[in-house]
Amino acid sequence: MNKGYRLLEHTADMGIEARAESCPKVLEEMARGLTMILFGDSPVSASVVTEIHLREEDSVELMVAWLNEILYWCEQNNLVPVETRIDALEESELWATLSGEPFDQKRHHVERQVKAITYYQACLEETSGAWHAKVYVDL
Repeated sequence: MNKGYRLLEHTADMGIEARAESCPKVLEEMARGLTMILFGDSPVSASVVTEIHLREEDSVELMVAWLNEILYWCEQNNLVPVETRIDALEESELWATLSGEPFDQKRHHVERQVKAITYYQACLEETSGAWHAKVYVDL
């Protein structure tokens, strides 16, 4: 290498991809995938419940906001999610319920630290009668 610097390519991302029979179900599956990335298969009970309402410009932005909201909920409140439920969904608006419990290092294992959900190759679409979603997370 010459003097100075060089740029190194580094892949610090991991993807989540899901399929389901409806848009609400595929968003719930995406949330389960995010939980698996964060905490693996840690045992969790539903002792804390919160309601979420999000509105975005389009369905992909809504999906990314939904997953970022779960990530924020985990980090801000030091919680581990057990269930994510889409209560109502319109084209660019969702109402959901998150439940989980406070993080306990004796019971829960942190698999990975996620910085954010990205828009890289993000998609949410209906094809052949099923819903497909995909995002990458920045680790």
